[in-house]
Amino acid sequence: MRYFFKLALRWKMDNYNTGELVIEGKTKKVWHLKDNPGFVIVVSKDRITAGDGEKAHDLEGKAAISNQTNKKVFEFLNSLGLKTAYVKHTGEKSFIAKKCEMVPIEWVTRRLATGSFLKRHPGVPEGFRFSPPLQETFYKDDANHDPQWSDEQIVSAQFKLNGLTIRQDEVEIMRRTALVIFEVLEKAWAARDCALIDMKIEFGISSLGDILVADVIDSDSWRLWPSGDKRLMKDKQVYRNLSTVTEEDLDTVKRNFKWVADQLDHLIPPPSSRVIMITVYTIHI
Repeated sequence: MRYFFKLALRWKMDNYNTGELVIEGKTKKVWHLKDNPGFVIVVSKDRITAGDGEKAHDLEGKAAISNQTNKKVFEFLNSLGLKTAYVKHTGEKSFIAKKCEMVPIEWVTRRLATGSFLKRHPGVPEGFRFSPPLQETFYKDDANHDPQWSDEQIVSAQFKLNGLTIRQDEVEIMRRTALVIFEVLEKAWAARDCALIDMKIEFGISSLGDILVADVIDSDSWRLWPSGDKRLMKDKQVYRNLSTVTEEDLDTVKRNFKWVADQLDHLIPPPSSRVIMITVYTIHI
């Protein structure tokens, strides 16, 4: 652990020896670091998308805001002792992360029924409260609109990532971690009179075989309703709902994202000695 932090401190903002592009997504690029092969640099784009990329616009300033949001959320999660791939903020649009092989599953945790859930479950009223929060999993496949998967489908896929095969125990670790993250962030947002309605996260497997919270957590990742009022939403749903998109609309979206990033300064306390333990017990009969 001490070596890990010493290594992180040696990096300098403007002195990266980047290697090949690992992957380019709709809103970010991931690059190898030649001098630190166990790590990557993640660079956000000034780009906003929806509908599996079918709707997309350039949005100047979004990358910096998203990077700030991601930084504050992951620093909070790290302070709680949760295992994440996030290492450190490195620039206006970038951060360093542990290199992972990504589990191709999105973990969605919901407190209230809204959005795609209502389309898949006709008859359930919007705002139906899940207690405990409802958890769903979706296989990442843009061409097929990220179909919902069961535990059995995930286990049967036998994903093998950095030597670790994803079985039921690994699914349970990810499920419990996703729930813990949702609940701690839900309480933090509630202290700012803002309801966390739902959120999605992803996991990666490190070179050591550890399951880490990975990718990015920003305003693309959740629904936030100030005072619990959907009409005041501050998340990407504002953009999704637009039938036509004007520059004024994009400015509104960017202001909402900036509001979220600014609020995180108030709701996230400085790092403390709090540690969250997530344990899965397996009994073989």
